[in-house]
Amino acid sequence: MTQYNNVTIDPTVTNGSQLAANINSFRTASLSMHSGVERPAYATGGTMWISTASKPWKLFVFDGAADVAIGEVDPDGHGFLSAGGTAFTNDLMTAGDAADARNKLGAYARNGGTLTGFVRVMFDGATLASFQASGESDARIEFRSNNGGNSYVEVGQRSNGDGFIWSRGMEYAFRSNGDLASGSGWTLHADGNVSGSVWNNWGRSDAYSAIHDRIESRASAYANSRAAAGARVQHDSGTYEIGTVQTTGNTVDCPDGMFITGLRCQNYDWAVREIYVRAKYARNQ
Repeated sequence: MTQYNNVTIDPTVTNGSQLAANINSFRTASLSMHSGVERPAYATGGTMWISTASKPWKLFVFDGAADVAIGEVDPDGHGFLSAGGTAFTNDLMTAGDAADARNKLGAYARNGGTLTGFVRVMFDGATLASFQASGESDARIEFRSNNGGNSYVEVGQRSNGDGFIWSRGMEYAFRSNGDLASGSGWTLHADGNVSGSVWNNWGRSDAYSAIHDRIESRASAYANSRAAAGARVQHDSGTYEIGTVQTTGNTVDCPDGMFITGLRCQNYDWAVREIYVRAKYARNQ
């Protein structure tokens, strides 16, 4: 306890040794801000004192009727906590510098810096969170890994209003007309059609036109390869003798795809008595 006994110094009674002792006692009490387990008995309105009854110490000012708390002093951690402040003001008061204050408050410098940990943007009710660029040029948010090259992704909006995703050297654009387009050359149109260089193999640059033309050309080719209804069957070139009919009795059948076109018999050897069956292949035209 570093409070002192409140004594009246009477120059006619107090000798030098007593005066020195009183002054030394008052000095000790003053330097320790009149600390003790309770308010000093000699306190008057305006006296500031520290209660050491428990830790952290309590700093009070006596207003003449009651003690008003100012704050807490931590003698072990060497910190001070304002009694009338908030966590916000206490963080500011205990910060070592501006960067430490921002760190305590969870704030971020307006001129940039480095954030560690996760960052989450929230929205409340119908109020949406928004990222906005201050100018009229492209606006983008970039996500980058640490292995260099094109190992980063951008999400943003072009100055013409189109949204885009840029990933590993390739852009994917969400156009205002509803199209989805890739920097590699393909486009998924709002009506469902698809454009791309592969369709040029069928003569058009978009799937709808290329497939349409392909179906038409194949259908036409198929139709042209077929005989019209009521057309006569024609025979192919070449004549084949497929066997002989003998008077002793036998059967001769045409192979598949052929029909009989004639007969041939020998006129110089009646002993053979054979008739040759002649046939040709049939075709539709």
